[in-house]
This record gives sequence, C-alpha cells and structure tokens, in this order.
Amino acid sequence: MVEGGLSDVVTLNPILADDPVSLTVVELLFDRLLTVDPQTGSLRPGLASSWQVSADGLTITFTLRDDVLWHDGQPFSAADVDFTFRASHITEREPLVKEFKAVDETIFVVTLSDADCSILYDLGSVSIAPRHTLSDDSRASSFNANPVGTGPFMFGERVAGDHITLLRNPRYWGQVPHLDAWTYKVVADKEALLTGLEAGQLDVIPLPLEDLPSVETASSFQVHRYLANEYYFIGYNVDHPILRDVRVRRALSQAVDRRRLIDHILGGQGQLLDTGLLPAHWAYPKDLAAYPFDPARAGQLLAEAGWVDSDGDGIRDREGEPLRLRLATNGGNAVREAIAILAQQYYLAVGVAAEVELMNWGDFLEDTFTHDFDVVVFSWPLALDPDEWELWHSGESTLESGFNFVSYRNPRVDELLWQGLRVPRCAESRRAAIYGEIATILAEDQPYAFLFAPYNLVVVNERVGGVAPSPFAGLHWNLADWYVTR
Repeated sequence: MVEGGLSDVVTLNPILADDPVSLTVVELLFDRLLTVDPQTGSLRPGLASSWQVSADGLTITFTLRDDVLWHDGQPFSAADVDFTFRASHITEREPLVKEFKAVDETIFVVTLSDADCSILYDLGSVSIAPRHTLSDDSRASSFNANPVGTGPFMFGERVAGDHITLLRNPRYWGQVPHLDAWTYKVVADKEALLTGLEAGQLDVIPLPLEDLPSVETASSFQVHRYLANEYYFIGYNVDHPILRDVRVRRALSQAVDRRRLIDHILGGQGQLLDTGLLPAHWAYPKDLAAYPFDPARAGQLLAEAGWVDSDGDGIRDREGEPLRLRLATNGGNAVREAIAILAQQYYLAVGVAAEVELMNWGDFLEDTFTHDFDVVVFSWPLALDPDEWELWHSGESTLESGFNFVSYRNPRVDELLWQGLRVPRCAESRRAAIYGEIATILAEDQPYAFLFAPYNLVVVNERVGGVAPSPFAGLHWNLADWYVTR
C-alpha cells in the first residue's frame, strides 16, 4: 500500500530524526524500550518486557526481551541501549539522568539525581539503534542510507524527493505485518494528494478540513479522525487587577460557547476539553467539574464581583472604570485568530469590552512571557505524562523564561505537583489521584479557559483495513495490523 504526503524524509537515523516524517519512518524501522497504550496513554512493554522503579525513585531498571533480532540477524542486547543513550547524549537532554549502564545482556539500569516519574515516558520513547552497525559519528555513517533496526518493517529503498519503501520483517518479535510493503510517496501539493487518492495511486492521505465534505460523499473512501497533539485555551493574567478575581475568570469562561467555536472554526472536527488531558487518559478525573456556556451565570458572577452597567452603554463598570480587556494572539494563525474574534463577541454579550490584538509572533511571545497582557489565546501540545509542573508551579512564573506566564499560584497545586513526580515506584493509580485533584483545583481557579483539541483527518482507500488511529499513539502505531483486500 502507498501513503502520500507533502514532506520528504530528512534522515533515517533514529539518533538524528526530529521532523514528523522522519520520526514516522523511524518508528516503523526501530523499536523503543516502551510503547504507549493506544486507548489510555499508559506505558506498555516494548523492547523492555518490564521495568521497575525503586522505592526512592532514583533507579529505573529495564528488563529487556531476549528474543529480539536486528534486521541483519544479529541479537539485540542491553549494549545497544547503552550505545544509543550515549550517542544521543541522553544526559544532556535529560539532566536528571545521572548515569546508565548495561548490567548484562538483558538488564539496563538508569540512575537519576532526583526522583521524577515523568521521565519514564522520555526514556521509554528513545528509538534504539544498533551498536554493531552505527558508528559513533552518526551524521557521517553509511547507516543513514541503509538503516538496520528491530522494528516490524525493514528498509527497502529510498529515492530522495520521491518515495521510501519499507518491507515486512518476517522475523519480528511482535506482530509480523500483514503488508508485504509500505511506501511513503512525496507529492507536490494538496491537489496532487487528492488526485492520487482518486486515481488509486495513493491509499492513505492526510485530509485538509476544507476537503472533508467532498470526500465524505465518496463511497470508496474511509475517513478516520483522531485527536491532534494540541489543545487550545484562553489564558488569564491572574496578576491583572481585574482578572485576579476568580469570579471574573469564571464569568469569562462561561461567556464563551466552546461548542460553537468547534463548529464554526473546525467544522465540528474537534473535542471539548476541561483540562490539559484527553478524557480517555489514565489520569483524567472521573467527575471533573466543567464551566458550561451560560451567559446568564456569567452576568451574575460579574455583578457579584461589582461589575454592573451603571450608565446603560452596554459595558459593565465599577467605580467609574469600564470593564475593558486586551485579548491578544499571534496573527497568521487562523485558529487562534478565529477564537479571539469570536470570544470578543461573546464577551461583549455579557458586558465586557475586549480589544483584539493580532500581533506578530515575536512581539506576541515577548509580551506573553513577560506577563504584559490581559488575556491571550494560545495552545500547548498534549503531553502523554500528566505532569504539568512547568505550567502550574508557582516557581515557573518567572518573567521571560517561565511557562507559567499566567502567574498562577496555589500552594496546594505546588505540593501536589511535587508529590506527582515522587510517587513511590511511580504507581499509576496513585499518580492518577494526584493529577485528578490538580485538574479539579484548576477547574475551580480557572487560570485557563480550556477550549478544545482539533481532530487530525485521514482518508483511506476502502481496500485498506485495520486502520485504528490513536490520540495517544498516532496513526501508524498498529501498521503491522493493516491489510489490503485487493
């Protein structure tokens, strides 16, 4: 089967790959220590059949599979993991990694300088490279043109700028692929993607939102949706004289019809969020309080905070001061722009005057990270680990460098964030309880109005089966299960 895309592979070296297309191909050629449950985002075995975190959280022991072969028939061992961690400079990327070593062929141990349960996702996601084939100078290695991995697919051929083909690995330790081969074809533009799909030359393509209506009417194609790795929010500067009142923040959140935002901006192709986790995530709390669209309640909250329209001009005021706010985002980002413009209308409907500022990216970032704003429209990636220390810990609200640019401070959240990283043996159930409490507190404090995550759209020819994209594991996590019927 043939999949189409607009960008070419940059490198096939797992140590160097960092662009989306290269990472997709690398993940088919090379395995990782751990995988991600496609339904819940939990960690699952990969090249490591099991792992154990010490009671003090400072030692992580990976027990590796003993039945894994590299594509050239050589056995995989802990020495390959040790080589990969050294070649990828893991101690620079992960400063908490104090040391690591291969104890024997199947035991690999990582020692940390401080406990941090979130590092399991980072260590587990490293694609492991072969010590016996890849030189220490990975940028100059011939390996880059003929990679050898342990994954379900092996390298077939590559024509730069045109295509790359991977072949079934018949000796794969896991599910041996049904497909004989998978080809990624580079095409010139979006029109060529649709043309190739309709002509039967491409089996799978990403689908722009504007093309969804025409494709949905074609009986020969399937449309698959899965949540993108991004969520949008409206952030409130908690240090602002008006916005430090939680009643005002709650009112602004309830003034906005988030469902209409999804319908208007994304054509309905998105999911409402009430925190920075997807509802299916293992750490998502069961009974998370939400602030639904309720302009009447928004008006009551503003009145309780002392903001009333005393002069009948449609804008609330207090002690002679009109309720005016700056609503900023970066121009050129269509989704953020649309959110800002619609939010402005919703705010006005409850008596709040918001001036929309569409700024260039550099100025927007400078104002945001120096806390020189009232309200911003922004987005963050959806992380797999629920730790959000950088967003919510009071120590991260430093000017110019901290990601807690809304200046949120809550001593209980600070304590819970600390606990979440140091749960004995990183027990998932205990961590879920901690992050569930954090999400509940954030819902009450409303430093953000969480909005939505958009869907990725993919079109698949009806002859291809087994496609089951995951918001946690992506589109190709089960490519070994895909098959063609003709």
